[in-house]
Amino acid sequence: MIRGIPSAKEGKRLEEKTWKPRFKLQYLKAMSALALRHQFLSVRCQKTAAAILAFTAMFFFCGIALAHDIGVSKTELHELSGKKYTLRVLTGALPETTFPAPELPEGFWFTANPRGTQAGPWKFFEFSGERTLTAEDTLRLPWRRDGVMINVVWADGSEVRGLFKKESGFINLPMNELRAGSGSWWAASKRYLFLGFEHILEGFDHLLFVLALMILVRNGWMLVKTITAFTVAHSITLGLATFGYVKLPSGPVETAIALSIVFLCVEIVHAAQGRVSLTYRFPWIISFAFGLLHGLGFAGALSEIGLAPGEIPIALLFFNIGVELGQLTFVFAILVAVKMISMIGVRFPRRVELVPTYLIGSVAMYWTWERSIAIVGF
Repeated sequence: MIRGIPSAKEGKRLEEKTWKPRFKLQYLKAMSALALRHQFLSVRCQKTAAAILAFTAMFFFCGIALAHDIGVSKTELHELSGKKYTLRVLTGALPETTFPAPELPEGFWFTANPRGTQAGPWKFFEFSGERTLTAEDTLRLPWRRDGVMINVVWADGSEVRGLFKKESGFINLPMNELRAGSGSWWAASKRYLFLGFEHILEGFDHLLFVLALMILVRNGWMLVKTITAFTVAHSITLGLATFGYVKLPSGPVETAIALSIVFLCVEIVHAAQGRVSLTYRFPWIISFAFGLLHGLGFAGALSEIGLAPGEIPIALLFFNIGVELGQLTFVFAILVAVKMISMIGVRFPRRVELVPTYLIGSVAMYWTWERSIAIVGF
């Protein structure tokens, strides 16, 4: 309470006494003092509120300014006719110096100002080449940004989007990750042949399945039929999946592939115990059935590599040939190793013959658990 100024309660009590004439003057004085008090408090509150509002507005708008720029610029690359290209970036309020000239692959040159042309919120870079951009090329952007979100429109109308971050001072745009063509059918055949060969030799689950088949089938001619059935089967599903007729999530497919190895190992152990099943009598049927499953795994790997729309038939053919060459290389290496061991006279006790099968099965079971947990999300 401010000295000499009645409180709100006192003002109300004085108001109740206004029916008495002798309190009229006292009432008027009290109401005047109360009004002055409220005016004083109102001015002080207004100043405090104004300060709070100004601080909040400053914090809010600063936050917007900071949050608006996340360090990633929207970028577009358009392939035009005549081996010409336009690269444009949305600069917004950023200075032009933020986006210096890109480093072009060998055989390409700028057809306009190398430093770019500003047109509204966009900055344009125009370049051409003695050939088209291929999967072997990389655009290097020395831009002062953390990354770009790029949309590429190729001459055939296909579009690809991707996010690329800065590494070692450059934002690299590898054309193979943006589904650029190979340049020629010969270049495409070599590219996908190598990719298929590399994939099978790095796909340990596929190799362990083939190794389990080799342990299961000891007859040479039956092994040829079994491997051939596996090849035909995964070629079928590889083609169907690539053209979009069959599509399954990669997680369950990879888990089922691991389980197929476990199944073969169990059948090998059962046969060693005298329990011969359909798998031993007709191994090519089991190989064909599981080959369909493995083909979906190959298709997932091929889709991750990225296919140029005009190269799908060549990619399928030579990727599959590469897979078969890698598979045959692995089979040949195993047969040579077994032959060399037998030539030097090494003999293993019967009780350790199943050790390789148990090792393969244990690894496959681990993969099964690991991939199952990944599907569940733990």
